[in-house]
Amino acid sequence: MTCCKRFSVALTLGWSLAVSTVGQNVARADWQEHRIRQGDGKGGWVTRPALRQVLKHPDSEFTMPFGLVQMAGGEIAILCSREKQPAQGAKVFEPIIAFSKDGGETWSDFAVIPGTKGRPQYLEWLGGGRLSFITEVFEKGSKPQRIFSDDFGRTWKESIDHPPTKDGMTFNVEGNAWIDRDEHGAAKAILELGWHLLPGKSHPKDDFNVVFRRSLDGGKTWIGEVSPPQWKFTVEHNGKKWLRGVSEGAIVRATNGDLVAALRSDMPPRYFDGPNDDSLEGTSISISRDDGKTWSDMQFLFDAGRHHANLQRLPNGDLVSTLVVRDDIQDGKLASHRRGCDALISHDHGKTWNLDRRYELDSFEFLREDGYWVDGKCGHIGSVVLPDGHIISAYGHYQLGASVLIKWKPDAELAQPVCNSP
Repeated sequence: MTCCKRFSVALTLGWSLAVSTVGQNVARADWQEHRIRQGDGKGGWVTRPALRQVLKHPDSEFTMPFGLVQMAGGEIAILCSREKQPAQGAKVFEPIIAFSKDGGETWSDFAVIPGTKGRPQYLEWLGGGRLSFITEVFEKGSKPQRIFSDDFGRTWKESIDHPPTKDGMTFNVEGNAWIDRDEHGAAKAILELGWHLLPGKSHPKDDFNVVFRRSLDGGKTWIGEVSPPQWKFTVEHNGKKWLRGVSEGAIVRATNGDLVAALRSDMPPRYFDGPNDDSLEGTSISISRDDGKTWSDMQFLFDAGRHHANLQRLPNGDLVSTLVVRDDIQDGKLASHRRGCDALISHDHGKTWNLDRRYELDSFEFLREDGYWVDGKCGHIGSVVLPDGHIISAYGHYQLGASVLIKWKPDAELAQPVCNSP
């Protein structure tokens, strides 16, 4: 065990087939003592206390998290994808949901949401008992759906086609939306970011496009589409200029009214000629000061290896961005074979992100036997901020085939002396 690192395992969850039975048989998934590391701003590290647990549907190969929300009364919902490869045929993706009334200490059994398939994206609490999410489908000819619940996620009786952009392009999503609310918590506006590739273009050498839009009727119709030129950039490599773009997006409204977007940036061209996959994409920040009409030039937090951003606002006004670490790229080079989950804090409405004070929420080492270093072994993410300032961050851990949850607080009292080993 290396300095300042602890790796603890918790009990797994049970499950039930019918949403109506959720909560009748509570399974234990206790928090276990954990430590997170934070950069001390001087090249070293401090550690802070946290809690960790592992959630997995027992009849799945992968239980991947795609959303966490806290509803009225404090109940938390976690939405995951139950993924299983049958002996024959295509891989199965099913949305599953579980609930906690005690800050994640215990969870209901996972329940499959009947009549749905695909990965569930953008879980949103719209006020009262109303929830929605979007299905990400993989079957040719299938259309993504926005699914609604009016009883806090126990049943899901309403669905509509998830509309494309006004130009007819697919509005793919992963990350998190922002919801402007009235004094009762009901949604006044939903703000979302969606991505697509133009016809004839392909990953990784072509550029993705992202569209910002809003809904004033709870996600049924959409207006105000913007795809700003600032979300494109050019990188020169081996004497050629490559047009790059961004894809997945997370969005939050800062306390000063600005909208802050964390965008998944395209792969740097330096990786085109060697081993590569989408693990080598990065994260950038763009800010709108006019409610989404125009956006700033992008500030790159990481140009490769860290992405799947989630953005939340803390009770003190700070912003937190949680990121999956698929490849530990630092200063343009592979720094280690660490995988896991990181977080950054902004104290100034998203303008700066204190990279030298980065949090390492969870960590594991991985390198394939054949030496292929790109394989990230983790992905997908969700976070929720609790009223006391604690954050529950969840990410998909491929080796465990499970969702790993970390409950942490950025300013928790230091747990150990300064640790200067990497």
